[in-house]
Amino acid sequence: MKAVVSNLLVLFFSLTVFSCQNEPVTPSSGFATSWEVNANAFIAATSQTTGDPFVIKKAVLNDSLLKVTVQYGGGCKKHDFKLVWDGTIDSSTIPAVANFALIHDGNNDMCEALPTEELTFDLLDIMQGNRPIEGFQAWVVNASNKEEVLAISESAECGWAVETISAVCGTGIWDNLWFQTLRTEQAGGVRAFLLQPVSVAEGVVVPENAKEGTKYYIGARIIDDYEPGVDDVVCLAYPGDHYSIEITCIQPYE
Repeated sequence: MKAVVSNLLVLFFSLTVFSCQNEPVTPSSGFATSWEVNANAFIAATSQTTGDPFVIKKAVLNDSLLKVTVQYGGGCKKHDFKLVWDGTIDSSTIPAVANFALIHDGNNDMCEALPTEELTFDLLDIMQGNRPIEGFQAWVVNASNKEEVLAISESAECGWAVETISAVCGTGIWDNLWFQTLRTEQAGGVRAFLLQPVSVAEGVVVPENAKEGTKYYIGARIIDDYEPGVDDVVCLAYPGDHYSIEITCIQPYE
């Protein structure tokens, strides 16, 4: 009898593993409608580890749509993500700032693939229909590890206030001179994000000899999976979280 039970258990787990390996759930990019305004939930999600582990690969703003590319372990079940807004917009900065937390529920998916999924949230209600998207800055906190990612607005308009800084072992159109978004004072400290300018859109004229500490308004497009050229200097130092960008607009900061 014990042998029969043992064999049945082995068969059950074998079928479970076989099913997981042969019937993966393919994530579908599209609208993720689950977002809410909840200051208490935002505080809870950003003050302690919340939800299942995942990684934010990229976050962009297109018109009123916040698109967040995520990667997580699993592949056999549907994963749920919830975006929580703290309910405030700080208009004292350039651009204005809104803060979000992204919470992941893997629904006990025990598979070991690494699916990548693009989540889309419509922020039209938050934008109130009259705030230019070029003047809106969204910070997204990964609730599972507290890492913050800047959602950049990909636009041909000069809506981002930035300052040139020297990056560690950086490469780009001005070698190691990159952009840093103008610092945002928050209760949790000072936040800024690095932008690595690696190309220039057709028809856009950039300064030939940019200097560190110069402020500009820029427009940008994120370049995924940028690889340095064969003649670029490569080192093991990490310059910090950043996006590689194409400059689509640039003008002096006034």
